[in-house]
Amino acid sequence: MLCPKLHVTFVDETVLGAHGGERDEWYYEDGLQDYLAGATQEFDVIPAIPFVGSFKSDREAVDWAVQWLPEGGDLITEAYVNLIPTVQGGTHVNGLRSGLLDAMREFCEFRNLLPRGIKLAPDDIWDRCAYVLSSKMQDPQFSGQTKERLTSREASAFVAGVAKDAFSLWLNQHTEEAEKLAELCINSAQTRLRKSKQVARKKVTSGPALPGKLADCSGSEIERGELF
Repeated sequence: MLCPKLHVTFVDETVLGAHGGERDEWYYEDGLQDYLAGATQEFDVIPAIPFVGSFKSDREAVDWAVQWLPEGGDLITEAYVNLIPTVQGGTHVNGLRSGLLDAMREFCEFRNLLPRGIKLAPDDIWDRCAYVLSSKMQDPQFSGQTKERLTSREASAFVAGVAKDAFSLWLNQHTEEAEKLAELCINSAQTRLRKSKQVARKKVTSGPALPGKLADCSGSEIERGELF
């Protein structure tokens, strides 16, 4: 799926079959888009056809396919650098998230969709996001011996800029689906804000914290407490 229109055939000769072995074949006409759409076909998704993008410069290139699962489901979150899987993400994934967030913020602000006191955070657009990201670059830097995470700083800015421009254009060309997605993000932000207020209220009503030297003296057993 990282190489559109490429046929891949695997023959397991340890399992006998009509043609001498058990065969599996993979072929994705539209690459990342076909792969992601196939993986999310059992779930409700926004948009119906994955949002895809592709850009290439002299030193870097990036391709992606993105969908959101408003009702939940198995999220596909795969990222690659020069066809190497980066299972822990890295700067290219951070760039994609940042670009999508910036574009969504601008879309909501331009259309006055945000309620008073609500500001979108990265998790609001990323929480139910399924994506496949393929980045290519010269001399990538990784952390870990098996290259689980990309650390090249330039990848973040490159992917973020490209993704923001492409997503901003998509949002304004697909306003119906864009507003559904904006509603999903705003609901996430409101839920996050309510939870943070609940936590803050619990902290206020829990009483003052004891100094460090007396922290070990605290307890909840009434019979062992004293009233002065």
